Amino acid sequence: MNSLLTYRICTGVSIYMNFEPYEWQKRLIKIYRGSGVVKAFAGTGKTYATILLIKDREYNNVLIGVPTRKLKNQWTEELIKHDVKNATVETFHILSKDRSKGLKCDLFVVDECHRSTSRVFKNIYENIEYNKILGLSATPNKKSIEYIGNIIINVPLKDAKISDFIVLFHSIDLNLDEQHSYDEYSNAIRRYIGRMRSMGESDRGGFREQLDSMIFKRRSLVYNAEERIPKAVELIKENSDKPTLVICKRIEQANIISKITKFPVYHSDKTDEKALDKFQNDEISCLISVGMLSEGYDKRNIKCLIIVSTAITEAYHIQSIGRAVRLPDNADIHIILARDTTDEKLLQFRHMYNHKIVGRFKPNALKPKNPWKEQYYLGDLYHIDLQGRIYQKTDEGKQYYKENPISSTIQRFFNFRAGSFRVTSENLVIAKSGGKIKSLGMLTEQLEKIKPMNMKLKNGS
Repeated sequence: MNSLLTYRICTGVSIYMNFEPYEWQKRLIKIYRGSGVVKAFAGTGKTYATILLIKDREYNNVLIGVPTRKLKNQWTEELIKHDVKNATVETFHILSKDRSKGLKCDLFVVDECHRSTSRVFKNIYENIEYNKILGLSATPNKKSIEYIGNIIINVPLKDAKISDFIVLFHSIDLNLDEQHSYDEYSNAIRRYIGRMRSMGESDRGGFREQLDSMIFKRRSLVYNAEERIPKAVELIKENSDKPTLVICKRIEQANIISKITKFPVYHSDKTDEKALDKFQNDEISCLISVGMLSEGYDKRNIKCLIIVSTAITEAYHIQSIGRAVRLPDNADIHIILARDTTDEKLLQFRHMYNHKIVGRFKPNALKPKNPWKEQYYLGDLYHIDLQGRIYQKTDEGKQYYKENPISSTIQRFFNFRAGSFRVTSENLVIAKSGGKIKSLGMLTEQLEKIKPMNMKLKNGS
Protein backbone atom coordinates (compact mmCIF):
# COMPACT_ATOMS: atom_id res chain seq x y z
CA MET A 1 0.00 0.00 0.00
CA ASN A 2 1.27 3.50 -0.85
CA SER A 3 3.31 5.10 1.94
CA LEU A 4 1.15 8.25 1.98
CA LEU A 5 -1.50 6.25 3.77
CA THR A 6 -0.21 6.64 7.30
CA TYR A 7 -2.79 4.75 9.34
CA ARG A 8 -1.91 1.14 8.63
CA ILE A 9 -3.01 -0.85 11.65
CA CYS A 10 -0.13 -2.71 13.24
CA THR A 11 0.13 -3.78 16.84
CA GLY A 12 1.94 -6.59 18.55
CA VAL A 13 -0.81 -6.93 21.13
CA SER A 14 -3.79 -9.11 20.32
CA ILE A 15 -6.98 -7.71 21.77
CA TYR A 16 -10.07 -9.84 21.37
CA MET A 17 -13.44 -8.33 22.12
CA ASN A 18 -16.57 -10.40 22.57
CA PHE A 19 -19.68 -8.93 20.95
CA GLU A 20 -22.79 -10.79 19.85
CA PRO A 21 -23.50 -9.61 16.27
CA TYR A 22 -26.95 -8.39 15.33
CA GLU A 23 -28.88 -10.51 12.84
CA TRP A 24 -28.36 -7.97 10.05
CA GLN A 25 -24.60 -8.07 10.64
CA LYS A 26 -24.63 -11.86 10.29
CA ARG A 27 -26.75 -11.53 7.16
CA LEU A 28 -24.23 -9.14 5.58
CA ILE A 29 -21.51 -11.78 5.88
CA LYS A 30 -23.77 -14.36 4.21
CA ILE A 31 -25.01 -12.24 1.28
CA TYR A 32 -22.09 -9.96 0.40
CA ARG A 33 -20.93 -10.75 -3.14
CA GLY A 34 -18.37 -8.04 -3.84
CA SER A 35 -20.37 -4.80 -4.12
CA GLY A 36 -23.25 -2.96 -2.50
CA VAL A 37 -24.28 -0.47 0.16
CA VAL A 38 -25.27 -0.98 3.80
CA LYS A 39 -27.94 1.57 4.70
CA ALA A 40 -28.14 1.96 8.49
CA PHE A 41 -28.42 4.69 11.12
CA ALA A 42 -25.37 5.98 12.94
CA GLY A 43 -24.56 3.83 15.95
CA THR A 44 -26.31 0.72 14.64
CA GLY A 45 -23.04 -1.13 14.09
CA LYS A 46 -21.86 -0.46 10.52
CA THR A 47 -18.22 -0.33 11.62
CA TYR A 48 -18.41 -3.60 13.57
CA ALA A 49 -20.29 -5.28 10.70
CA THR A 50 -17.48 -4.29 8.34
CA ILE A 51 -14.85 -5.64 10.73
CA LEU A 52 -16.75 -8.93 10.96
CA LEU A 53 -16.83 -9.12 7.15
CA ILE A 54 -13.08 -8.39 6.88
CA LYS A 55 -12.27 -11.12 9.40
CA ASP A 56 -14.67 -13.65 7.87
CA ARG A 57 -13.42 -13.21 4.29
CA GLU A 58 -9.77 -12.90 5.37
CA TYR A 59 -8.99 -10.07 2.95
CA ASN A 60 -5.25 -9.40 2.72
CA ASN A 61 -5.42 -5.73 1.83
CA VAL A 62 -8.33 -3.50 2.91
CA LEU A 63 -8.62 0.24 2.26
CA ILE A 64 -11.20 2.27 4.20
CA GLY A 65 -12.09 5.72 2.84
CA VAL A 66 -13.67 8.28 5.20
CA PRO A 67 -14.72 11.95 4.83
CA THR A 68 -12.98 13.37 7.92
CA ARG A 69 -9.85 13.01 10.05
CA LYS A 70 -12.04 12.43 13.10
CA LEU A 71 -13.61 9.39 11.45
CA LYS A 72 -10.15 8.24 10.38
CA ASN A 73 -9.02 8.24 14.00
CA GLN A 74 -12.15 6.43 15.18
CA TRP A 75 -11.80 3.71 12.56
CA THR A 76 -8.17 3.28 13.56
CA GLU A 77 -9.14 2.80 17.20
CA GLU A 78 -11.82 0.24 16.30
CA LEU A 79 -9.47 -1.73 14.05
CA ILE A 80 -6.86 -1.89 16.83
CA LYS A 81 -9.51 -2.88 19.36
CA HIS A 82 -10.56 -5.83 17.17
CA ASP A 83 -7.01 -6.82 16.17
CA VAL A 84 -7.40 -6.04 12.46
CA LYS A 85 -3.90 -5.60 11.03
CA ASN A 86 -4.53 -5.68 7.30
CA ALA A 87 -6.49 -2.42 6.90
CA THR A 88 -5.55 1.14 6.02
CA VAL A 89 -7.72 4.20 6.73
CA GLU A 90 -7.52 7.43 4.75
CA THR A 91 -9.66 10.47 4.01
CA PHE A 92 -11.50 11.13 0.74
CA HIS A 93 -9.38 14.28 0.42
CA ILE A 94 -6.16 12.26 0.19
CA LEU A 95 -7.64 9.41 -1.86
CA SER A 96 -9.02 11.84 -4.47
CA LYS A 97 -5.59 13.39 -5.20
CA ASP A 98 -3.45 12.44 -8.18
CA ARG A 99 -0.80 10.88 -5.97
CA SER A 100 -3.33 8.25 -4.87
CA LYS A 101 -3.83 6.93 -8.42
CA GLY A 102 -3.07 3.26 -8.73
CA LEU A 103 -3.57 2.32 -5.08
CA LYS A 104 -4.69 -1.31 -4.96
CA CYS A 105 -6.75 -3.26 -2.45
CA ASP A 106 -8.83 -6.40 -2.16
CA LEU A 107 -11.70 -4.55 -0.47
CA PHE A 108 -12.46 -0.82 -0.66
CA VAL A 109 -14.81 0.34 2.12
CA VAL A 110 -16.40 3.78 1.55
CA ASP A 111 -17.78 5.07 4.85
CA GLU A 112 -20.45 7.80 4.73
CA CYS A 113 -20.51 7.09 1.00
CA HIS A 114 -23.14 9.78 0.33
CA ARG A 115 -20.32 12.27 0.86
CA SER A 116 -17.98 10.57 -1.63
CA THR A 117 -19.76 11.73 -4.79
CA SER A 118 -18.91 15.44 -4.80
CA ARG A 119 -17.14 16.90 -7.84
CA VAL A 120 -13.71 16.39 -6.23
CA PHE A 121 -14.17 13.32 -4.01
CA LYS A 122 -15.67 11.15 -6.75
CA ASN A 123 -12.12 10.80 -8.13
CA ILE A 124 -11.55 8.11 -5.50
CA TYR A 125 -13.47 5.65 -7.65
CA GLU A 126 -11.03 6.17 -10.53
CA ASN A 127 -7.89 6.36 -8.38
CA ILE A 128 -8.39 3.17 -6.36
CA GLU A 129 -8.00 -0.23 -8.03
CA TYR A 130 -10.18 -2.54 -5.95
CA ASN A 131 -11.48 -6.07 -6.37
CA LYS A 132 -14.52 -5.56 -4.12
CA ILE A 133 -16.30 -2.50 -2.72
CA LEU A 134 -18.65 -1.81 0.19
CA GLY A 135 -20.48 1.45 0.96
CA LEU A 136 -21.79 2.53 4.37
CA SER A 137 -24.35 5.31 4.94
CA ALA A 138 -27.59 6.18 6.68
CA THR A 139 -28.62 8.13 3.57
CA PRO A 140 -26.99 6.76 0.39
CA ASN A 141 -27.70 8.94 -2.64
CA LYS A 142 -28.23 8.05 -6.27
CA LYS A 143 -24.61 8.66 -7.29
CA SER A 144 -23.13 6.54 -4.49
CA ILE A 145 -25.33 3.63 -5.53
CA GLU A 146 -24.17 4.04 -9.13
CA TYR A 147 -20.52 3.82 -8.04
CA ILE A 148 -20.81 1.13 -5.34
CA GLY A 149 -23.87 -0.97 -6.12
CA ASN A 150 -27.38 -1.46 -4.84
CA ILE A 151 -28.49 -1.36 -1.21
CA ILE A 152 -27.92 -4.89 0.08
CA ILE A 153 -28.74 -4.30 3.76
CA ASN A 154 -31.31 -1.79 5.04
CA VAL A 155 -31.52 -1.26 8.80
CA PRO A 156 -34.42 1.15 9.55
CA LEU A 157 -34.59 3.21 12.73
CA LYS A 158 -37.27 0.98 14.26
CA ASP A 159 -34.91 -2.00 14.05
CA ALA A 160 -31.92 -0.18 15.46
CA LYS A 161 -30.76 -0.79 19.02
CA ILE A 162 -30.99 2.86 20.05
CA SER A 163 -31.05 4.84 23.24
CA ASP A 164 -34.27 6.14 24.72
CA PHE A 165 -33.94 9.79 23.74
CA ILE A 166 -36.72 12.36 23.39
CA VAL A 167 -37.01 15.12 20.78
CA LEU A 168 -38.48 18.44 21.91
CA PHE A 169 -39.75 20.85 19.24
CA HIS A 170 -39.46 24.57 20.09
CA SER A 171 -41.00 27.40 18.06
CA ILE A 172 -39.79 30.86 17.09
CA ASP A 173 -41.28 33.51 14.82
CA LEU A 174 -39.78 35.41 11.90
CA ASN A 175 -39.54 39.16 12.45
CA LEU A 176 -41.60 41.48 10.24
CA ASP A 177 -38.89 41.98 7.59
CA GLU A 178 -38.10 38.27 7.48
CA GLN A 179 -41.78 37.38 7.16
CA HIS A 180 -42.24 39.86 4.31
CA SER A 181 -39.29 38.39 2.38
CA TYR A 182 -40.43 34.84 3.15
CA ASP A 183 -43.91 35.56 1.75
CA GLU A 184 -42.41 37.07 -1.42
CA TYR A 185 -40.24 34.00 -2.01
CA SER A 186 -43.18 31.66 -1.34
CA ASN A 187 -45.39 33.48 -3.84
CA ALA A 188 -42.65 33.29 -6.48
CA ILE A 189 -42.17 29.56 -5.82
CA ARG A 190 -45.91 28.93 -6.21
CA ARG A 191 -45.89 30.80 -9.53
CA TYR A 192 -42.95 28.75 -10.85
CA ILE A 193 -44.54 25.46 -9.81
CA GLY A 194 -47.85 26.50 -11.41
CA ARG A 195 -46.17 27.31 -14.71
CA MET A 196 -44.07 24.13 -14.68
CA ARG A 197 -47.19 22.00 -14.30
CA SER A 198 -48.39 23.08 -17.73
CA MET A 199 -45.00 22.69 -19.45
CA GLY A 200 -43.46 19.77 -21.23
CA GLU A 201 -40.42 18.18 -19.61
CA SER A 202 -38.03 19.67 -22.20
CA ASP A 203 -39.20 23.22 -21.39
CA ARG A 204 -38.71 22.97 -17.64
CA GLY A 205 -34.92 23.25 -17.49
CA GLY A 206 -34.64 27.03 -17.10
CA PHE A 207 -37.63 27.24 -14.78
CA ARG A 208 -36.23 24.43 -12.63
CA GLU A 209 -33.01 26.41 -12.08
CA GLN A 210 -35.00 29.52 -11.11
CA LEU A 211 -37.21 27.46 -8.81
CA ASP A 212 -34.11 25.96 -7.16
CA SER A 213 -32.75 29.48 -6.64
CA MET A 214 -35.97 30.72 -5.00
CA ILE A 215 -36.16 27.68 -2.72
CA PHE A 216 -32.49 28.14 -1.71
CA LYS A 217 -32.98 31.84 -0.91
CA ARG A 218 -36.11 31.15 1.14
CA ARG A 219 -34.37 28.36 3.04
CA SER A 220 -31.36 30.58 3.79
CA LEU A 221 -33.68 33.22 5.19
CA VAL A 222 -35.25 30.67 7.52
CA TYR A 223 -31.83 29.32 8.60
CA ASN A 224 -30.76 32.83 9.60
CA ALA A 225 -33.96 33.80 11.45
CA GLU A 226 -32.97 36.32 14.11
CA GLU A 227 -34.91 34.68 16.95
CA ARG A 228 -32.95 31.42 16.71
CA ILE A 229 -29.97 32.92 18.56
CA PRO A 230 -31.71 34.04 21.79
CA LYS A 231 -33.67 30.78 21.86
CA ALA A 232 -30.47 28.75 21.51
CA VAL A 233 -28.78 30.76 24.26
CA GLU A 234 -31.78 30.18 26.51
CA LEU A 235 -31.63 26.41 25.95
CA ILE A 236 -27.87 26.33 26.57
CA LYS A 237 -28.36 28.07 29.92
CA GLU A 238 -31.24 25.78 30.90
CA ASN A 239 -29.03 22.73 30.24
CA SER A 240 -25.79 24.09 31.69
CA ASP A 241 -25.42 21.06 33.95
CA LYS A 242 -25.33 18.63 30.98
CA PRO A 243 -22.73 17.87 28.30
CA THR A 244 -24.33 19.79 25.40
CA LEU A 245 -23.65 19.83 21.67
CA VAL A 246 -25.12 22.74 19.68
CA ILE A 247 -25.59 22.32 15.91
CA CYS A 248 -26.08 25.30 13.55
CA LYS A 249 -26.33 25.59 9.78
CA ARG A 250 -24.48 28.90 9.44
CA ILE A 251 -20.99 29.88 10.64
CA GLU A 252 -22.02 33.43 11.55
CA GLN A 253 -24.87 32.07 13.66
CA ALA A 254 -22.53 29.74 15.55
CA ASN A 255 -20.00 32.53 16.11
CA ILE A 256 -22.61 34.84 17.62
CA ILE A 257 -23.87 32.13 19.99
CA SER A 258 -20.26 31.41 20.97
CA LYS A 259 -19.59 35.09 21.67
CA ILE A 260 -22.67 35.35 23.90
CA THR A 261 -22.19 32.08 25.81
CA LYS A 262 -18.34 32.06 25.86
CA PHE A 263 -18.33 28.42 24.69
CA PRO A 264 -15.98 27.49 21.80
CA VAL A 265 -17.01 26.80 18.22
CA TYR A 266 -15.91 24.10 15.78
CA HIS A 267 -16.51 24.64 12.07
CA SER A 268 -14.71 24.88 8.71
CA ASP A 269 -13.33 28.34 9.48
CA LYS A 270 -12.20 27.31 12.93
CA THR A 271 -11.31 23.63 13.24
CA ASP A 272 -10.41 23.95 16.90
CA GLU A 273 -9.15 20.46 17.71
CA LYS A 274 -8.24 21.54 21.25
CA ALA A 275 -11.84 22.56 21.92
CA LEU A 276 -13.03 19.27 20.43
CA ASP A 277 -10.70 17.30 22.69
CA LYS A 278 -11.73 19.32 25.77
CA PHE A 279 -15.37 18.61 25.01
CA GLN A 280 -14.59 14.94 24.43
CA ASN A 281 -12.79 14.77 27.79
CA ASP A 282 -15.51 16.68 29.72
CA GLU A 283 -13.27 19.69 30.38
CA ILE A 284 -15.96 21.98 28.92
CA SER A 285 -19.70 21.37 29.11
CA CYS A 286 -20.76 22.76 25.72
CA LEU A 287 -19.47 22.89 22.15
CA ILE A 288 -21.05 24.83 19.28
CA SER A 289 -20.71 23.38 15.77
CA VAL A 290 -21.78 23.98 12.20
CA GLY A 291 -23.27 21.10 10.25
CA MET A 292 -23.34 17.81 12.13
CA LEU A 293 -19.82 18.07 13.60
CA SER A 294 -19.05 15.57 10.83
CA GLU A 295 -20.48 12.08 10.63
CA GLY A 296 -18.90 9.70 13.07
CA TYR A 297 -18.27 12.05 15.99
CA ASP A 298 -18.53 9.69 18.90
CA LYS A 299 -18.83 11.41 22.27
CA ARG A 300 -21.06 8.94 24.07
CA ASN A 301 -22.13 10.96 27.12
CA ILE A 302 -23.79 13.92 25.42
CA LYS A 303 -26.95 14.52 27.42
CA CYS A 304 -28.30 17.42 25.40
CA LEU A 305 -28.32 18.11 21.66
CA ILE A 306 -29.56 21.53 20.51
CA ILE A 307 -30.30 21.80 16.78
CA VAL A 308 -30.51 25.55 16.17
CA SER A 309 -31.22 25.29 12.44
CA THR A 310 -31.45 22.31 10.13
CA ALA A 311 -32.24 21.25 6.58
CA ILE A 312 -35.75 19.93 6.09
CA THR A 313 -35.00 16.94 3.86
CA GLU A 314 -35.70 13.54 5.34
CA ALA A 315 -32.15 12.43 4.55
CA TYR A 316 -30.50 15.26 6.48
CA HIS A 317 -32.96 14.85 9.34
CA ILE A 318 -32.10 11.17 9.57
CA GLN A 319 -28.40 12.05 9.75
CA SER A 320 -29.02 14.67 12.46
CA ILE A 321 -31.26 12.48 14.59
CA GLY A 322 -28.90 9.60 13.84
CA ARG A 323 -26.37 11.32 16.10
CA ALA A 324 -28.82 10.54 18.91
CA VAL A 325 -28.36 6.82 18.39
CA ARG A 326 -25.06 7.28 20.18
CA LEU A 327 -26.54 9.29 23.06
CA PRO A 328 -27.11 7.80 26.51
CA ASP A 329 -30.58 6.99 27.76
CA ASN A 330 -32.74 9.96 28.85
CA ALA A 331 -30.83 12.38 26.59
CA ASP A 332 -32.79 15.35 25.20
CA ILE A 333 -32.72 16.70 21.65
CA HIS A 334 -34.03 20.25 21.22
CA ILE A 335 -34.99 21.34 17.69
CA ILE A 336 -35.79 25.01 17.01
CA LEU A 337 -38.35 25.54 14.23
CA ALA A 338 -39.64 28.78 12.71
CA ARG A 339 -43.43 28.83 12.80
CA ASP A 340 -45.46 29.13 9.60
CA THR A 341 -42.42 28.27 7.45
CA THR A 342 -41.08 25.19 5.69
CA ASP A 343 -39.38 24.32 9.01
CA GLU A 344 -42.67 22.81 10.08
CA LYS A 345 -42.25 20.02 7.53
CA LEU A 346 -39.97 18.34 10.07
CA LEU A 347 -42.97 17.86 12.33
CA GLN A 348 -44.18 15.26 9.82
CA PHE A 349 -41.27 13.01 10.85
CA ARG A 350 -41.88 13.32 14.61
CA HIS A 351 -43.58 9.94 14.94
CA MET A 352 -40.28 8.20 14.07
CA TYR A 353 -39.18 8.68 17.70
CA ASN A 354 -40.29 9.79 21.16
CA HIS A 355 -41.13 13.47 20.98
CA LYS A 356 -42.78 16.38 22.76
CA ILE A 357 -44.25 19.56 21.28
CA VAL A 358 -43.21 22.43 23.57
CA GLY A 359 -43.50 25.28 21.05
CA ARG A 360 -46.64 27.20 20.12
CA PHE A 361 -47.42 25.57 16.78
CA LYS A 362 -50.79 26.04 15.12
CA PRO A 363 -52.98 22.90 15.01
CA ASN A 364 -52.69 22.87 11.23
CA ALA A 365 -48.91 22.48 11.46
CA LEU A 366 -49.34 19.22 13.39
CA LYS A 367 -51.77 17.69 10.91
CA PRO A 368 -50.49 15.27 8.28
CA LYS A 369 -49.35 17.24 5.21
CA ASN A 370 -47.87 16.53 1.85
CA PRO A 371 -44.15 17.37 2.16
CA TRP A 372 -43.35 16.10 -1.35
CA LYS A 373 -44.89 18.82 -3.53
CA GLU A 374 -41.77 20.87 -4.21
CA GLN A 375 -39.51 17.81 -4.46
CA TYR A 376 -41.86 16.27 -7.03
CA TYR A 377 -41.22 18.98 -9.59
CA LEU A 378 -37.45 18.86 -9.04
CA GLY A 379 -37.15 15.10 -9.63
CA ASP A 380 -36.34 13.28 -12.88
CA LEU A 381 -39.41 12.13 -14.78
CA TYR A 382 -40.04 8.43 -15.53
CA HIS A 383 -43.03 6.43 -16.79
CA ILE A 384 -44.39 2.93 -16.27
CA ASP A 385 -46.50 1.15 -18.89
CA LEU A 386 -49.31 -1.40 -18.60
CA GLN A 387 -46.75 -4.23 -18.56
CA GLY A 388 -44.91 -2.68 -15.61
CA ARG A 389 -41.93 -1.57 -17.70
CA ILE A 390 -40.17 1.61 -16.61
CA TYR A 391 -38.99 4.04 -19.29
CA GLN A 392 -38.10 7.66 -20.06
CA LYS A 393 -39.09 9.63 -23.14
CA THR A 394 -36.19 10.87 -25.26
CA ASP A 395 -35.86 12.47 -28.69
CA GLU A 396 -34.80 9.09 -30.06
CA GLY A 397 -37.65 7.11 -28.56
CA LYS A 398 -38.32 5.34 -25.29
CA GLN A 399 -35.37 4.48 -23.07
CA TYR A 400 -36.39 1.39 -21.11
CA TYR A 401 -34.97 0.24 -17.79
CA LYS A 402 -34.45 -3.22 -16.35
CA GLU A 403 -36.96 -4.66 -13.91
CA ASN A 404 -36.59 -3.04 -10.49
CA PRO A 405 -37.97 -3.94 -7.03
CA ILE A 406 -39.82 -0.60 -6.93
CA SER A 407 -41.85 -1.53 -10.04
CA SER A 408 -44.51 -3.51 -8.16
CA THR A 409 -45.04 -0.63 -5.70
CA ILE A 410 -45.49 1.83 -8.58
CA GLN A 411 -47.90 -0.52 -10.36
CA ARG A 412 -50.05 -0.88 -7.24
CA PHE A 413 -50.10 2.90 -6.77
CA PHE A 414 -51.48 3.37 -10.30
CA ASN A 415 -53.82 0.37 -9.88
CA PHE A 416 -51.85 -1.48 -12.59
CA ARG A 417 -52.47 1.28 -15.13
CA ALA A 418 -49.81 3.32 -16.93
CA GLY A 419 -48.51 6.36 -15.07
CA SER A 420 -45.65 8.78 -14.45
CA PHE A 421 -43.41 9.21 -11.44
CA ARG A 422 -40.26 11.08 -10.44
CA VAL A 423 -37.00 10.16 -8.71
CA THR A 424 -35.23 12.82 -6.63
CA SER A 425 -31.48 13.24 -6.20
CA GLU A 426 -31.82 11.36 -2.89
CA ASN A 427 -33.37 8.32 -4.61
CA LEU A 428 -36.87 9.05 -3.32
CA VAL A 429 -39.64 7.86 -5.66
CA ILE A 430 -42.60 10.26 -5.81
CA ALA A 431 -45.78 9.78 -7.83
CA LYS A 432 -48.94 11.77 -8.48
CA SER A 433 -52.43 10.39 -8.98
CA GLY A 434 -55.83 12.01 -8.63
CA GLY A 435 -54.18 15.31 -7.74
CA LYS A 436 -52.35 13.73 -4.79
CA ILE A 437 -48.57 13.50 -4.58
CA LYS A 438 -47.19 10.61 -2.55
CA SER A 439 -43.82 9.14 -1.66
CA LEU A 440 -43.50 5.51 -2.75
CA GLY A 441 -40.27 4.89 -0.88
CA MET A 442 -36.56 4.82 -1.67
CA LEU A 443 -34.86 3.06 -4.55
CA THR A 444 -32.95 0.13 -3.09
CA GLU A 445 -31.53 -0.68 -6.53
CA GLN A 446 -30.48 1.91 -9.06
CA LEU A 447 -32.58 2.13 -12.23
CA GLU A 448 -30.47 0.45 -14.91
CA LYS A 449 -30.86 1.22 -18.60
CA ILE A 450 -31.36 -1.47 -21.21
CA LYS A 451 -30.95 -1.16 -24.96
CA PRO A 452 -33.53 1.33 -26.32
CA MET A 453 -36.38 -0.25 -28.21
CA ASN A 454 -35.94 2.36 -30.95
CA MET A 455 -39.59 3.37 -30.89
CA LYS A 456 -40.12 6.94 -32.12
CA LEU A 457 -42.48 9.06 -30.07
CA LYS A 458 -45.57 10.29 -31.81
CA ASN A 459 -47.37 13.46 -30.72
CA GLY A 460 -45.39 13.45 -27.45
CA SER A 461 -46.90 10.12 -26.34
